[in-house]
Amino acid sequence: MKTRTTLLSALLLLLLSAFARAEQFVQDDQYIVHYSAFNSTLLTPEVAKAYDLMRSRQRAVMNVSVQRKMPDGSSKAVTSQLEGYTGALGGSERPLDFKMVTEGSAIYYLAEFLIGNGEKLNFDIKVKPTPDHKPIKVEFSQDFFAEE
Repeated sequence: MKTRTTLLSALLLLLLSAFARAEQFVQDDQYIVHYSAFNSTLLTPEVAKAYDLMRSRQRAVMNVSVQRKMPDGSSKAVTSQLEGYTGALGGSERPLDFKMVTEGSAIYYLAEFLIGNGEKLNFDIKVKPTPDHKPIKVEFSQDFFAEE
């Protein structure tokens, strides 16, 4: 269990550092959706194994977390329904298969996808924090380069 906690801590630090650098998020009046996409080679072999992710120069990972804004100004992680696609301009859309990860009060969603060196991918993700909440759209483009 201690090893799993250490692995989780390493993954969370990696993901939080990505959030801190990029500050990639969208929000509405009730929720904040943080997102990042990164090469899977940035994960240590231990973290990749613990979360059943494949490390490869041709693979990347999408990470999404959803937080509800609380009246006191804080935020709380919440479960959500996610649906998303990625693809190159003029290419076919590839669905993102998100899997939920929960550890303590942290909740996040991970999806793997294929990348090519120098490839620019477009992302279109819809997040529904509750079944009757209007989907929150996450749309962005990102260039990927194979890690050496």
